[in-house]
Amino acid sequence: MTSEDRITTFRLDSDRGVVWRRIAKSNGRVVQTAFGMNGLLDRKQRPATQHALADLADAAFLRKKQQPKTVKRRRVVRIVDLFSGCGFMTLGVTEALRALGCNPRPVMAFDTNEDALRVFKLNFPTAATESKDIRDMLYGTMSARLSREERLLKKTLKRVDIAMAGPPCQGHSDLNNHTRRHDPKNGLYFRVARFAKVIRPTHLIIENVPAVLHDKGHVVSRTRRALEALGYSVDEGTVRLTDLGVPQTRRRHVMVASLTRDLCLADIVESHRSQSRSVRWAIGDLRRRDRAELLHTVARQTKTTAKRIGYLFEHRCYELPNHQRPRCHRDNNHTYKSVYGRLRWREPAQTITSGFMCMGQGRFVHPAARRTLTPREAARLQFIPDFFQFGNDIGLAALAEMIGNAVPPKLTYVLALELFR
Repeated sequence: MTSEDRITTFRLDSDRGVVWRRIAKSNGRVVQTAFGMNGLLDRKQRPATQHALADLADAAFLRKKQQPKTVKRRRVVRIVDLFSGCGFMTLGVTEALRALGCNPRPVMAFDTNEDALRVFKLNFPTAATESKDIRDMLYGTMSARLSREERLLKKTLKRVDIAMAGPPCQGHSDLNNHTRRHDPKNGLYFRVARFAKVIRPTHLIIENVPAVLHDKGHVVSRTRRALEALGYSVDEGTVRLTDLGVPQTRRRHVMVASLTRDLCLADIVESHRSQSRSVRWAIGDLRRRDRAELLHTVARQTKTTAKRIGYLFEHRCYELPNHQRPRCHRDNNHTYKSVYGRLRWREPAQTITSGFMCMGQGRFVHPAARRTLTPREAARLQFIPDFFQFGNDIGLAALAEMIGNAVPPKLTYVLALELFR
């Protein structure tokens, strides 16, 4: 793909110390936003390629301490987030709309986790938040008439330009050996189709783990057919987030539906394809930490954990050998060989989970420090920028859960950019 064919291009202004992001809209207009380099760029450096400039712009975005300002434009885009968590899908959409010169307005977030909703409200104060299970509002079949609760919801939300949904994925996960494929919560995915019938959002994004395709209730195919019957153009597939510039080998299943656009998910990924980004690219600047800040907390180590981490460094290895593992993990045929492992500076991280502060939960040992990841480092690897606020009254366990369960905002950024440009 040539630079002329790209939707997003970048231009370096080394005199001003900024990289300009240029978005080509479908009407031929170009919208520009600037990213200050803040020490990322040596004045002697002259990055020549679009990939190198994109790396600089995204690195600057992740390191921003203040939320980017949105110019108040005429076009207001109303956003609803189902199963919102603390709002990372909304974060990606709002950044895409900022890039396009639109005025994003989150209007409602639904989740059953009240801690997450408080964080959502902190970052998106225009939105109302509802601590509700959507099954209490959207319980009719696709052919049923609207219930009283649904009519009230429709009156409350009014026009919705884009809705996102990340239904709980634990029931689909390959790591879940208890209720995999049979979890009753798996049906929450299909409730999103009922939401589409009641509210009629112009655009809809649903994300989940790739294993959702193997659900015994066929929720993906059922939801797709239901949305198509409502008049939506629908595409779905699995996306490798490294292809979009997320420094992590995470994969997500995505369904995108639109009443006004015909979209091909594979084409979207191709038009926004990035070169692979490493752990060093994401967290290499975080060696100095404010130890008093919760996001820079280092997990306490038992003597056994400290010994195992020490072994990795003393023997210059990245995989803990079997004789150093707990007895239950010593079998040469054990499945999760990356557990107890150390990250590599020059490669993307493996999937970040809520256990990123525990050596026994995955490959979470820092490449150069004898410890596991801090919350700030895990957030960066999830493509969560430094300006995102978690508040002062959140516990460490809740913080780790929010970061580990995050949908990297770069995913919804790319999708929203295509839907609204």
